Amino acid sequence: MRGLGAAFLTHAERGWDAVVDTTSQQGWGLAVVRDGGAFVGVRPNLAPEAEHGITVHVLMLHSDGPQLRELLTRAESGLLPTRVHAVLPLAEAPDAHRAVAKGGTRGRYVLQPSF
Repeated sequence: MRGLGAAFLTHAERGWDAVVDTTSQQGWGLAVVRDGGAFVGVRPNLAPEAEHGITVHVLMLHSDGPQLRELLTRAESGLLPTRVHAVLPLAEAPDAHRAVAKGGTRGRYVLQPSF
Protein backbone atom coordinates (compact mmCIF):
# COMPACT_ATOMS: atom_id res chain seq x y z
CA MET A 1 0.00 0.00 0.00
CA ARG A 2 2.85 2.38 0.78
CA GLY A 3 4.11 1.82 -2.75
CA LEU A 4 0.80 3.21 -3.99
CA GLY A 5 1.08 6.33 -1.84
CA ALA A 6 -0.79 5.25 1.29
CA ALA A 7 0.55 6.33 4.67
CA PHE A 8 0.53 4.57 8.02
CA LEU A 9 -1.27 6.53 10.72
CA THR A 10 -1.37 5.86 14.43
CA HIS A 11 -3.95 8.58 15.03
CA ALA A 12 -6.48 10.02 12.61
CA GLU A 13 -9.01 12.80 12.97
CA ARG A 14 -12.59 12.56 11.72
CA GLY A 15 -13.17 13.67 8.15
CA TRP A 16 -11.84 10.92 5.89
CA ASP A 17 -13.88 10.15 2.77
CA ALA A 18 -13.26 6.44 3.17
CA VAL A 19 -11.45 4.05 5.49
CA VAL A 20 -10.44 0.45 4.81
CA ASP A 21 -9.86 -1.24 8.16
CA THR A 22 -7.99 -4.53 7.85
CA THR A 23 -7.21 -4.85 11.55
CA SER A 24 -8.60 -7.62 13.68
CA GLN A 25 -10.39 -5.11 15.95
CA GLN A 26 -12.57 -3.25 13.38
CA GLY A 27 -13.37 -0.67 16.04
CA TRP A 28 -11.66 2.61 15.27
CA GLY A 29 -12.28 2.94 11.53
CA LEU A 30 -15.87 4.12 11.47
CA ALA A 31 -15.19 6.94 13.95
CA VAL A 32 -12.90 8.79 11.53
CA VAL A 33 -15.11 8.59 8.42
CA ARG A 34 -16.90 11.81 7.51
CA ASP A 35 -20.71 11.88 7.39
CA GLY A 36 -21.79 10.25 4.12
CA GLY A 37 -18.40 8.55 3.65
CA ALA A 38 -17.58 4.87 3.31
CA PHE A 39 -16.12 2.21 5.59
CA VAL A 40 -14.79 -1.15 4.41
CA GLY A 41 -13.90 -3.88 6.88
CA VAL A 42 -12.77 -7.47 6.70
CA ARG A 43 -14.48 -8.93 9.76
CA PRO A 44 -18.16 -9.75 9.09
CA ASN A 45 -18.70 -10.63 12.75
CA LEU A 46 -17.42 -7.19 13.82
CA ALA A 47 -18.94 -4.98 11.12
CA PRO A 48 -20.03 -1.70 12.71
CA GLU A 49 -23.57 -0.43 12.37
CA ALA A 50 -23.91 2.30 9.76
CA GLU A 51 -24.39 5.78 11.22
CA HIS A 52 -24.29 9.40 9.97
CA GLY A 53 -25.00 8.26 6.42
CA ILE A 54 -21.77 6.22 6.28
CA THR A 55 -21.92 3.26 3.93
CA VAL A 56 -20.50 0.10 5.53
CA HIS A 57 -19.11 -2.72 3.41
CA VAL A 58 -17.51 -5.99 4.48
CA LEU A 59 -15.14 -7.91 2.24
CA MET A 60 -15.78 -11.63 2.10
CA LEU A 61 -13.15 -13.91 0.63
CA HIS A 62 -13.77 -17.26 -0.98
CA SER A 63 -11.05 -19.81 -1.70
CA ASP A 64 -10.01 -20.05 -5.32
CA GLY A 65 -7.26 -22.60 -6.03
CA PRO A 66 -5.81 -21.00 -9.17
CA GLN A 67 -5.76 -17.53 -7.60
CA LEU A 68 -4.17 -18.88 -4.41
CA ARG A 69 -1.51 -20.62 -6.53
CA GLU A 70 -0.77 -17.31 -8.30
CA LEU A 71 -0.49 -15.49 -4.95
CA LEU A 72 1.88 -18.16 -3.65
CA THR A 73 4.02 -17.85 -6.78
CA ARG A 74 4.20 -14.07 -6.33
CA ALA A 75 5.05 -14.40 -2.63
CA GLU A 76 7.80 -16.94 -3.33
CA SER A 77 9.33 -14.68 -6.00
CA GLY A 78 9.24 -11.60 -3.74
CA LEU A 79 6.70 -9.74 -5.91
CA LEU A 80 4.15 -10.00 -3.09
CA PRO A 81 5.83 -9.15 0.22
CA THR A 82 4.57 -11.00 3.27
CA ARG A 83 4.86 -10.19 6.95
CA VAL A 84 5.12 -13.22 9.21
CA HIS A 85 4.86 -12.67 12.96
CA ALA A 86 5.72 -16.25 13.90
CA VAL A 87 5.75 -19.81 12.61
CA LEU A 88 4.07 -22.20 15.04
CA PRO A 89 3.33 -25.93 15.01
CA LEU A 90 -0.26 -26.68 14.05
CA ALA A 91 -0.87 -27.94 17.59
CA GLU A 92 -0.45 -24.33 18.80
CA ALA A 93 -3.22 -22.98 16.56
CA PRO A 94 -5.42 -22.08 19.56
CA ASP A 95 -2.57 -19.95 20.96
CA ALA A 96 -2.20 -18.16 17.62
CA HIS A 97 -5.95 -17.49 17.43
CA ARG A 98 -5.95 -16.05 20.96
CA ALA A 99 -2.99 -13.81 20.14
CA VAL A 100 -4.64 -12.49 16.98
CA ALA A 101 -7.90 -11.83 18.84
CA LYS A 102 -5.98 -9.97 21.55
CA GLY A 103 -4.38 -7.71 18.92
CA GLY A 104 -1.07 -5.93 18.83
CA THR A 105 0.79 -8.34 16.55
CA ARG A 106 2.47 -7.19 13.35
CA GLY A 107 2.17 -9.80 10.64
CA ARG A 108 0.43 -13.14 10.58
CA TYR A 109 0.99 -16.51 12.16
CA VAL A 110 1.96 -19.40 9.92
CA LEU A 111 0.76 -22.76 11.20
CA GLN A 112 3.05 -25.59 10.21
CA PRO A 113 1.69 -29.14 10.21
CA SER A 114 3.95 -31.90 11.46
CA PHE A 115 4.40 -34.86 9.17
